[in-house]
Amino acid sequence: MHRALHTLAIIGLFCGSAVGQEASVFAPDGSVAAEELTGASSELAANQRNASVFNDVIGLRTSFNAATAEEGSTGLGAAGRIEPVRPFSDRLAAVARTEGGGAALDTSIFAGDTVFDQASGFRIGRFTVLPEVTINGGYTDNVEGAAGGQSGGLFRISPNITATSDWSRHQLDFALRGSYVAYPDSSDDDDPSLTASSALRLDVANETTVNADLAYTYSREDASSAESATGQDDVHQINASLGLTRGAGVVSATISGGIDRNIYSADDGIGSAGGRDNTLYSAGLRLNAETGAAFTPFVEGALLLRRFDQECSDSLCERRDANGYEFRGGFGIDNGPKLAGEIGAGWRVEDLQDDRLGDLSGLVVDASLVWSPSRLTTVTAGLGTSFETTDIDGASGSIIYSGDLRLAYGFSDRLVGEIGTGYSYRTYQGADIDEGTFTGFGGLTYALTKNVALDAQYTYQNFDTTSPGGDYSSNTIEAGVRIRH
Repeated sequence: MHRALHTLAIIGLFCGSAVGQEASVFAPDGSVAAEELTGASSELAANQRNASVFNDVIGLRTSFNAATAEEGSTGLGAAGRIEPVRPFSDRLAAVARTEGGGAALDTSIFAGDTVFDQASGFRIGRFTVLPEVTINGGYTDNVEGAAGGQSGGLFRISPNITATSDWSRHQLDFALRGSYVAYPDSSDDDDPSLTASSALRLDVANETTVNADLAYTYSREDASSAESATGQDDVHQINASLGLTRGAGVVSATISGGIDRNIYSADDGIGSAGGRDNTLYSAGLRLNAETGAAFTPFVEGALLLRRFDQECSDSLCERRDANGYEFRGGFGIDNGPKLAGEIGAGWRVEDLQDDRLGDLSGLVVDASLVWSPSRLTTVTAGLGTSFETTDIDGASGSIIYSGDLRLAYGFSDRLVGEIGTGYSYRTYQGADIDEGTFTGFGGLTYALTKNVALDAQYTYQNFDTTSPGGDYSSNTIEAGVRIRH
């Protein structure tokens, strides 16, 4: 896995060396030209210039890459796993995919990135490929990410390659992202992660659409989590889904199926994480109102089937296979081209086979929202709920509730700032364990050339748990360069 991440980084570095030619959405002095012109003729000239500028920008980004969509929330990568904060634009991609109005999301909305060095990519057949790599160095006062952690330096390399088709009707997107954080003074605490995903949309008829998604994710569990036996526990996830949407007047219906494969591994046999290996199968139906209103309701339900690889998942040989269901209702939001998203809530139940274990059940809340109050300001918000298995004796599992709020502002075509905050709360059913993680961060990106940008960010994280001696906090500062084509 380490070699693969290093290879990806080298590929991204070489691909990012070519020079792209992008259009700026700012006047040369960093302000919108229309704000400085006066008089009727000046206003006309400004309007014509702005229209031309918007056409240039939309020509570069006519749609969002669906393979990068961040649906729900992980509390800025703090939902029990060590994952980097996702790019700001991932929330916009998620809202653009929602069935309750997100398709109307304006592609000219500020996506939280510098425009001066906006990637142009290169062509491979009918696909536009965008390579990028970020290389940072920094310092943290808690290398281990655990109580009593030591301070030390760090090095991060993050390659990122996306591809989007330019087909006239359908769309196929790919994304390959990696991150490797190395701690020179404590190599055992290195944090690798990798995500490969694809999203296919087939417009098979005027009112009929097929969506298919496939993704693989590799990460590590938080060293202070109750699930982490050694502090080096790996998590592999494979997710596949297929859905068919058919419009019928003021109602559209979606039938879908999904398979989620979860594989856990530890570095030694202590508390072997392999007992949690399982596969979740789901089949669902969703009904959307298509009234054209700003708020359109939806309802959906799904049947769930979870099967474990091992009949005995823990020392008590508790059988954790489960059958269940989930139902949810909410609203899609389409209040003009600059406010869109979806909010939903419901209930989920997983009935475990072993009579010694109670049901894993609870409230489900999910949301993805994008608000653009001005041309250079975008605010995003997300809520997410996940049901996690466990092999802790007597516990049915855990439920993780997460949320995040982020704001990005463009100071000029070269300089962008972002701040964000996230929180993740994990509660176990059948065990007296609760965990909460707060994350706050701020960062600046400055485009130095058409291909190179300087990057700096600060991240604060605080972890609280009812398990004795597990609380910790950390402060991390990073700075480096981003290279892309």
